[in-house]
Amino acid sequence: MNRLNKCSDCGKCCLETEMLLSKEDINLILKGSSIYFRKVDFVVKNKDGNYQLKNVNGHCVFLDISLKLCKIYEIRPQGCRFYPMIYDIDNKKCIIDNDCPRANLFYQDQNQYETNCKALNKFVKDELKISK
Repeated sequence: MNRLNKCSDCGKCCLETEMLLSKEDINLILKGSSIYFRKVDFVVKNKDGNYQLKNVNGHCVFLDISLKLCKIYEIRPQGCRFYPMIYDIDNKKCIIDNDCPRANLFYQDQNQYETNCKALNKFVKDELKISK
């Protein structure tokens, strides 16, 4: 299903984002974009020493604020691809982000939810190197 069928293009997921980035995410953006970016343009290190997307004026650096769409949607980070499923590090489990106004339209199929949760767990452990 196409993103527009589920996503209302509100941009809420891109406001004050704390989206963690893997090295693969960073490299894909650096090499895969038709726009030239330097790592410093879109990456910051958080207090835990992990890489995450940079916010500018309260939103992800890649959010086109007027259109409320991602400028790099085709090469967006893996965490953005899982969204609105996120990994709750404190409780060590996958959850659906309640900040998404249309979250109920995603992951309606239990098998899809479980498959994506396993993939998200693997991503958190193997690529983000966060012990669960």
